[in-house]
Formats: sequence, C-alpha cells, structure tokens
Amino acid sequence: MKCKLSEIAIVTMGQSPKGSSYNANKVGKPFLQGRKTFGRIYPYIDTWTTEPNRMAQKGSILMSVRAPVGDVNIANNEICIGRGLCSINAKNGNNNYLYYLLLNNKANIVNKSSGTVFDSINKVQLENLEINAHNEEEQRKISKILSKIDEKIELNTHTNNNLLAA
Repeated sequence: MKCKLSEIAIVTMGQSPKGSSYNANKVGKPFLQGRKTFGRIYPYIDTWTTEPNRMAQKGSILMSVRAPVGDVNIANNEICIGRGLCSINAKNGNNNYLYYLLLNNKANIVNKSSGTVFDSINKVQLENLEINAHNEEEQRKISKILSKIDEKIELNTHTNNNLLAA
C-alpha cells in the first residue's frame, strides 16, 4: 500500500547538546552527532554527553538527515542524537521491517533532500515521504527473513575479524 511515512512511523529530529558536555570517557549518555560512527547495521560510540537532549530508544532507526542524507542504522542502546540524525519508530512496533523499508527507499529519500551548501532533509519532508509498505503479516515475514540473513552476516563478520586478529 502506498502511504506517507508519517502514517506508519514517528519521526523525532535530533538536537545537539552543548559542546562542553561532550567527552570520550564514557561519562553520561552515548551521543551521536551524525553518521560518522555508523556501522553496517549498528553504530559504535566514541562520544558521550552529560547533558543529553533528544534521545533515541534502543531499537530505534537512526537516519542521517545531513549530507549524506538517508544512511540508516539501528540504535543498539539508548542514544542521544544530534542535529545530523533523526530517530524513526514504527507505529506498529516492527522497527526491523521499517529499517529494511528505509534502506530500500534511500534513493527516494535522497531525492527529497535539498540544500545549497550540503544536502539535508527536514521532518516535514521525511513525514511526507511516499513509500510502499506491506501489510502487517507480510512485514513480519519480510523482517524475519532479512533479520536472519543479517544475523548470519554479522556472525560471519565477527568470526572473520577474530580469525584476522589471531
């Protein structure tokens, strides 16, 4: 079914805390300003803040809203998000499906972005993004299959990294 992202998801734009609250000593809440530390599926954390503003809950989709627009990861912990990110949560709770849906719609998301110095996308543009979503039963099937594949890829990557380190 064709719908707007706002019909199936809640978008929360990031807001950066004061720069003076940042640290690399793991004090406070994990903080992501943008996609710099995005991994294949999950980000790694190199910055923390003692004055968090906007939080993404564990399992939320994290999307880069500044150049480059449209990269996605899944929050593996509660994370403070800065202005370069937004968090997106499926209204039906199936964030795994939403993750794959957004990955599949990256070109569409990039086409909606604009900017004179660097590309960006705002909340209204994201919420009005037209996408083709499946019904809930198909969503569960799709996310189950793709999640199992990603789990195997992650396991193989971890095994390969361990072998290289030995």
